[in-house]
Amino acid sequence: MAFDPGEATLQVLKDEAAGTYSFQLISERFYAPETFHFRAGDPRRATEQIYAELRRAAKAAATGEGAGHATRVRDRLRNHGVQLWTSAVPRAVQAQFWEEADSVTAFTVLGEHDIVPWELLYPLNEGHEDRGFLAEWLPIVRRVFGQDRVRSLSVPTAAFVVPPGSPDDAGREVALLRAQLGTGLADAGVLTERAALSALIEGGHAGVLHFACHNAFTGTGSCVTMSDGPFDPIDLASAAQLRTLRAHRPLVFFNACRSAGEIDWFGESLGWAPQFLNAGAGAFVGTLWPVRSGTALRFAEAFYEQLFSHRRPLGQASLAARQTIRDQHGGDPTWLAYAVYGSPAATVQTTRSGGVGA
Repeated sequence: MAFDPGEATLQVLKDEAAGTYSFQLISERFYAPETFHFRAGDPRRATEQIYAELRRAAKAAATGEGAGHATRVRDRLRNHGVQLWTSAVPRAVQAQFWEEADSVTAFTVLGEHDIVPWELLYPLNEGHEDRGFLAEWLPIVRRVFGQDRVRSLSVPTAAFVVPPGSPDDAGREVALLRAQLGTGLADAGVLTERAALSALIEGGHAGVLHFACHNAFTGTGSCVTMSDGPFDPIDLASAAQLRTLRAHRPLVFFNACRSAGEIDWFGESLGWAPQFLNAGAGAFVGTLWPVRSGTALRFAEAFYEQLFSHRRPLGQASLAARQTIRDQHGGDPTWLAYAVYGSPAATVQTTRSGGVGA
């Protein structure tokens, strides 16, 4: 397995027949796999309960429930994170992680993603320093099987998806990001129609594809309502099969509610992240639960500033963006909501090579 210096990868595989999971930590040292059985059964049930609590926390933060609210939410999330670390990660892997902790600069999760919200892990063991949530002191990046390791993201253009009925902050988000990305990128315009969006993806978009919209997520999956009809992950099936985005490796940022959620479709995970990555996207950023639009805008601003202006790699840019919004709007858990897929060492190349004006 290819990896970058300082990168540790946790590979998680499910044995459907046995109902067990295999955890393997891979870094400079290649640890043996550890077989693990979730004592409480399907971990997705517990994950959904955590997501429900996170939704309530975000809503409470929006209404401002008092000075003590932020502390209560932080303590509650910390305990959820510690419990996840204790019950969802084998003890042997916990010990292996602490052996590597001082030399790890990025943490990648490969394999099963929906079983545990990895960004919420809070490593805490007797005899080791309390460093906080894993996502606040290390970049956490996810990978799916079949995804190429892309270390350079060529982004000559930027396109924005803002269908009718998007959040009130969506227009402001696009305006701010356009100003931030500057003249180094050609502007491919704002897309409101499903047909135009599909044509862009199947035609092999090169650059940034940024969604600022609502994403409806239910047990049947995700859906964005465009002006000419619904757009959902199944609409990417042809692009995924033909790998239409592979030539240019775009960066897809889905700044919408629970855009990183997945459902099972004929035994496979079907969601925005795996579909875009299978189509050949170089990186994908999405959310795990509903987020506040104002805080989501600030995360996007901070992320693009780090990635484009400061030229920080994908993993470090996402970590810095989390840290930027972490203590804003007491008790708002949006900073933990983002899931990032790609190589933590990937950087952007903004050489402009054309595009259509808006």
